[in-house]
Amino acid sequence: MMIGLIVKDFMTIQRQMKAQAFVLIFLLIMAIFMRESSMLLAVIVFIVTIQAITALAYDEQSSWDKYANTLPIPKGDIVLSKYILSVLLMMMGLVVALPMVFLINHLTNNEITTEFFFTFIMIVTSTLCLLAVLLPIYIKFGSIKGRMVLIALCFIPGFLLGVFKEYIPDITRSFLDVKQFIYLTPFAGLLLLWLSSLISTAIYKRKEF
Repeated sequence: MMIGLIVKDFMTIQRQMKAQAFVLIFLLIMAIFMRESSMLLAVIVFIVTIQAITALAYDEQSSWDKYANTLPIPKGDIVLSKYILSVLLMMMGLVVALPMVFLINHLTNNEITTEFFFTFIMIVTSTLCLLAVLLPIYIKFGSIKGRMVLIALCFIPGFLLGVFKEYIPDITRSFLDVKQFIYLTPFAGLLLLWLSSLISTAIYKRKEF
């Protein structure tokens, strides 16, 4: 049943993903000229992973949830399929992006350094944390209201940055002190995503369709 739900979502977003292929080609050309492989990696992973939100939007437009809730499918499985889909999409983004990154580094004679692996880990962790925030919002409020809530939330970092800007140098030094633990951050991101799935499941079970 879970595999069927995930295949359904892949079939739903396949046209959108084909359209994104042209964007990826453009980004590859730009990255080669700018010699920015890390930027390319981050953008591709984000573009591919965010298709999980597109799947939620398509489900809302087609009233899929109303139909799905008439079937003998546990609501928890419906929610969990979106989380599995998002992780699979992130892995697909990495599979697509990494060969491009190595190609750019080869063409520009850049070496793969420790800083690149640091950036890679941060991109993976940031993507997991982003999904952990976005999925409950879109499951709770839907695609239209979800965008409005997300825009409102985007002002919070800017506000906090203005309030605590005098403490930023100390925070930066503290971050550098724990840099050696950076390889553990993807596991923290996965833990956050798991907690997010529990919240989303509770939200979904209380929704009326």
